[in-house]
Amino acid sequence: MSHDRLMVALLFLLVPCLVLQWSDRPSPAFAGIMARLRHECDPANPDADYYWRQSTMPTERKREAIIEDCRKEGGGLLPEVHREMAREKDPEVRGMLIVIAAALGDGEAVEKASREMAWSEYPAVRISAAKTLRRLRDRRCIDWFVAALQDGHFVVNGACGTLREKFYPVRSIAQTALQEVMGERYPGDSEVQKMSRRLNGGLLYESPEERESLLEALKLKAGISR
Repeated sequence: MSHDRLMVALLFLLVPCLVLQWSDRPSPAFAGIMARLRHECDPANPDADYYWRQSTMPTERKREAIIEDCRKEGGGLLPEVHREMAREKDPEVRGMLIVIAAALGDGEAVEKASREMAWSEYPAVRISAAKTLRRLRDRRCIDWFVAALQDGHFVVNGACGTLREKFYPVRSIAQTALQEVMGERYPGDSEVQKMSRRLNGGLLYESPEERESLLEALKLKAGISR
């Protein structure tokens, strides 16, 4: 009898553990998405070139395809995205998961994705975030787009010529996004550039309170409201 009781006790312990382990596994669709995402964030992947040059474009296109596939799956994918975000150790993969969460309609992820656009160490994460935030047309992103206009990175053009190409996707996307989200209230390229230079020239990241105060003053001057 003692042996039977021991077996019953073991079953009571093992079965819940197996159920929990099984329920924690990603769905087949999301498992495939994570595999593709990790491949694009792998430095050993020859297409995932992290230099600021035109050869970064293949991984940017593939990441955009991953985000689009997630959008097709819909908001039902968010719990799995949140679970992976909470336990992900790779900062680049986690940055992309934040962007995906924003693309799926997670309001709290919009602010985090904006930070990825402005501060991420990974070029493709910044560009993916900028593209996603532009699609959302969320007025909370206005200040982040203004700040992104002064991003110091550039694309190296290897073609013949004496001038270094200054184009950079995040700056271009940010300017277009500002025009779209502000509409008739857009104060013009030159005024927005002045705002961006002032914003980035101050203690932008030192004090959230000072940053918010400066933003409100600049928007009031330009006649921009949230």
